[in-house]
Amino acid sequence: MKALILEKIKEIHLTTIKIPDCNNTETLLKVTHCSICRSDAKMWFQGQRDLILPRILGHEICGQKLDSTEKFIVWPASTCNTCHNCKNGVENLCSNIQVIGFHRDGGFAQYLKVPKQSLIKVPKNIPPEIACMTELLSSAINAIEQVNLQKNQTVLIFGGGPAGLMLGLACKYFSAKPLIVEKNSEKLKQDTPFCKKTKINFSDTAGSDTFDVVINAAPDPDTLIEGISKLNSGGKYCLFSGFTKNIEIPINLLNEVHYRQLTLVGAYGSTKRQMRIALNILKNNIQTISLLIHKIITLDDVPLVLPEILHGQTLKYVVDLQNLSDTLGN
Repeated sequence: MKALILEKIKEIHLTTIKIPDCNNTETLLKVTHCSICRSDAKMWFQGQRDLILPRILGHEICGQKLDSTEKFIVWPASTCNTCHNCKNGVENLCSNIQVIGFHRDGGFAQYLKVPKQSLIKVPKNIPPEIACMTELLSSAINAIEQVNLQKNQTVLIFGGGPAGLMLGLACKYFSAKPLIVEKNSEKLKQDTPFCKKTKINFSDTAGSDTFDVVINAAPDPDTLIEGISKLNSGGKYCLFSGFTKNIEIPINLLNEVHYRQLTLVGAYGSTKRQMRIALNILKNNIQTISLLIHKIITLDDVPLVLPEILHGQTLKYVVDLQNLSDTLGN
């Protein structure tokens, strides 16, 4: 089969390898589509805490079993099902988690071995190029749940990339009032069709308003400093996107957390339950989600677009693997 393998940092190559063998807890999935996450680009450029090389990247996956035309999305993890977190419904925090595209090979390949427990059936009306974006939306839902978002609460979202837009959509689903702030004028233009269709407010500045919740969908640590200052008393800041450089937090800002009872929470990945919620949202917003697709590309194109994705210059690239020569051999 054909696969795109990250051999070393900044060295990614399309090659032909053997179809993976599955054990009795796994299923062989024929990948139809895999959307590219910015974390894929970051791993290509600098690596990541959980990345084990060499690796086939890609964790936003839709595919089908070899003996079926039914489509499935993949919750991109395998878990122990026995630790404290698994037993309490937060399997994304499993002590022994193995994430597809990080610890295990991912979806930038014709075929993928997937834990059976990770497969979620896709309704027939959802196109596979839309379904593969379920994972990103489910991560947004996880963030929303971490801040216990309530109806009519105001939410400031830093970052107008695909993650920020998905966070905005999730806020609307929970009847909250999001504002997406994106300082890049070109990205604001890209965001316009999606935000107008979803009636999400967007701007290049937060202005003088304060908010009940702030979420960062941008790696700039300045969003933490500005975000804390933008919170109403008793408000919550969700660290959704990891920071890419060190930050010095002024002591008076930390005192604001103390005196105004602010809460700082993290959000990482999602659970299978949240994947199902996200899939249900997609089912009713197919045309809206399609506005996030910048371009559908081939597997050969992926190395060419990774720098563009890394620098946050575009919406979603989706890789279509359906037209690759279909061989189960080497």
